[in-house]
Amino acid sequence: MWKSILWLAVTSTLVTSAWGVESNAVQTSGTQAATSTFTDSRVQGAMDRISEEEKSQARQWMLSEEDWSKYKKIMAGPRGIWSPGLDPITALGVMETDPAERRRYAEIWMRMEAKRAELELAFEVERMSASQQVLGNRPVVDNDKWVQQWNADQNRRTHDVMLFVDPDCVDSCRRLFGEVLASTGTGEETRLNVYFPGGTSAEEIGGWAKTVGIDPDIVKARKVTLNFDRGEYARYDISQSELPEVRVVNLKTGDVQATFKRW
Repeated sequence: MWKSILWLAVTSTLVTSAWGVESNAVQTSGTQAATSTFTDSRVQGAMDRISEEEKSQARQWMLSEEDWSKYKKIMAGPRGIWSPGLDPITALGVMETDPAERRRYAEIWMRMEAKRAELELAFEVERMSASQQVLGNRPVVDNDKWVQQWNADQNRRTHDVMLFVDPDCVDSCRRLFGEVLASTGTGEETRLNVYFPGGTSAEEIGGWAKTVGIDPDIVKARKVTLNFDRGEYARYDISQSELPEVRVVNLKTGDVQATFKRW
C-alpha cells in the first residue's frame, strides 16, 4: 500500500516537472521569437530611415530616397560582403530583378559616367595648359633617370597631327576626329593635338570631347591633347571661318602639310 502511494507521488512529481520544463521551453521560445521579431523590425526601421546626409548623397548619385534605402539593405546583405565599396547605382542595378528598374539604373549610371568624363576632360585641359605655361618644354622633376626617359619618349615622336575645330562642330567633327585619330596609329610616334579657337572655355572643350566620345584615358596618356589656342592658329595660318582644319607636322624636318580636304 505504502509502495503504491509512494510510486504515485514520484510519478506525479516527474510529470509536473516535465510539464514545467516544456512550458518554460515554450515560453523561452516565444520570448526569443518575439525578441527576434522586435530586433528585425528595428533593423528594418533603421534601413528605412534616411538621414539628411544620406538624402544629400542620394541626390549626388541622382537617386531617390527610396533608392537609397534599397541600396542600404542591399549592402547590409551578401552583396556588401561580395563587393564592399560598390557604388550605389551599380549595386542597385546588379541586384534589380525588374527590367524597367534595371534600365532606369543603367540610364542613371550612363548620365553619371558622362558627367564624370566631361569634368575629367575639362580638368585635363586646364592641367595641360598650366603645364605649358609654368614648365614649357622642361621636365616636371629634376631626376636624371626620369629626364632620360622623357627625352627618349620625345625622340620617339616623329609627327604631330594638329586638328583645329570649333566646339560647336559635333556630328561631322566626330567622324573627322575618328578618322584622324585612326591615322595616327597605335604607337608613340604620332600624337594628335586638338586646338580650339580663342575664347573657348575648358567646360566647352570637355563637353565637346565627351560628345565626340574621347576616352579620358587616352588624354591622360597624352596620345591626344586638348588645347586652348596659344598662337597655333596664327602659326599654322588657320582661319576660324574655315574650321575644321588639319595640319601634319614632321618633328624631324619641321615640314607642315595641310591634309584635310573640305567636305
